[in-house]
Parts: sequence; C-alpha cells; structure tokens
Amino acid sequence: MAKKKKIDTKHLFHAVCHLNIIAVRPKPDLAEALLTQMLFGEICHIVEKKNKHWYKIKTYVDDVVGWVQTSQITLISEETYNKYSQNYALSLEICHPTFNEEVSKSVVLGSGLPLYDGISCTLPDGKYVYNGQAAPIGGLEFSTELFVKIARRYLFSPELKGGKSPFGMDAALFVQQVFRFFGFHLPGNVNEQYLQGDVIDFIEQSQEGDIAFFFDDLGQINHAGIVIGEKRIIHVNGCVRVDKLDHFGIHNADLHKYTHKLRIIKRVIVE
Repeated sequence: MAKKKKIDTKHLFHAVCHLNIIAVRPKPDLAEALLTQMLFGEICHIVEKKNKHWYKIKTYVDDVVGWVQTSQITLISEETYNKYSQNYALSLEICHPTFNEEVSKSVVLGSGLPLYDGISCTLPDGKYVYNGQAAPIGGLEFSTELFVKIARRYLFSPELKGGKSPFGMDAALFVQQVFRFFGFHLPGNVNEQYLQGDVIDFIEQSQEGDIAFFFDDLGQINHAGIVIGEKRIIHVNGCVRVDKLDHFGIHNADLHKYTHKLRIIKRVIVE
C-alpha cells in the first residue's frame, strides 16, 4: 500500500469555511463583535497566524480583514483556492442539508457550493450532496420579479451587525448578499456601496433593484435598502422588513414615524 502523502501546511495560505456560519472578528478574541461572517463554502486568504487558535484572514467575498478560529476553517492549496473561486454556486434555500455518507451539514441562503455540478459540491474532505435550488456562478438571469422574490426570502431575519444569514443580517451585507445572486459583487460597507451605480434624479423614476441611501443628523450615509416597488423598500431595521418609501425617507407604519432620511437613490442594474 502506498504511503499517504503528508500535507505541508506551512505553504497553505488559503482556506475554506467547512461550517455553516462562522464569525470574523476585528481582534483574536471571542468577546469581540462581528466584522462579518463566512458561510459554508466561502474561501479566504490567510494573512497571519496567532498561536494555535487564530488566523488573520482576508475574505474572498468582500475583502474584509479579520480574525477567525483555526478550527472553523480548512486550509487549502492555491490551486484549490483558484478552482473554488472560479467554479461555485450559491444556495437559494433558507436552510438546507448538504450531506455525504459520513456527515450532514445545514447550509443557509447565500452559502457557497464549490465545484457544484448540479448534484453535489466538493470540499477538501470530499463531495457533499446538495439537492436544493442554487444560483450559478455567473448569477441568476435578472428580472424584477425574481429579484424581489430573492430579497423577500430574508424577510424577518433579525438584525445583527456583521451578520449575513437568515438568522442574523446586517443592513449593508443584506444589500450585498441579494445582489450576489445576480452576479453583482458590491462592497459590504454602506459608504462604499454609495459610490456604486448611477444616480436616479427623482424617486418616481426608481424601480425594483435600485438602492436607496439614507443619512444621519451629521449628513453621513448610515443606511441602505433595496427598492422593491412603488413607494416600498426592503431593508434591515430590527429585522429585514418592508416599509414605505417617499422623498422624505422610510416611514415605519408600526412606529407611525420616519426612521431614516433619504439622501439618494442609485441604479446598479441596468437592463
């Protein structure tokens, strides 16, 4: 029997998330708040290692630099990293099992499915069957109806700064995640998102898929949401919710008041 080749981990500078959701933190400390999250199948670049417990990484999805626990990601070669970055699908199910003969894992909406062939995806420890709906690497073909349908799958996800799953969602990351399904890679930061797209001069000209930006009392951009119809917006405020939108801003019917002041509306998707 041939000897099993030992893997040289000293020269592995990339990794893939093998768990359903993991935290990316600003410092190597479990008490630190979230910067963002990595979902199952997402990849990253290893920047630094701190003792046996922490890796400093740069995420592939939005270039965020932060710390993750070493036990929550699997090291991969540059060749595998390149394959995963060029050939993957995105889960379209709220929460769905992916499994093999040994184990079953639940993957959430927006998770990566590396080397997905329509039946299974591949991670370093082998293939996992995934028989749910998935968006191809190039993204779904855009239609306003489908775009709104995908956005609404996150409805009532609780607000969580740095979160990007149906079980906890950040306002800017919500916008980023929805657009990813259609092949648009937006930053995960609201101020960087603000720099994208073309300005819509009047709210009456807005359409499904436009991004509305809002500002605070100091004039700083502090919130974003997605227009999903005439005078309606889906955004994160306590949870992912739909509210009324007009030229003043977002009006929350539950609170009977405006919660966000409109600065501008921009169009990223041009049909």
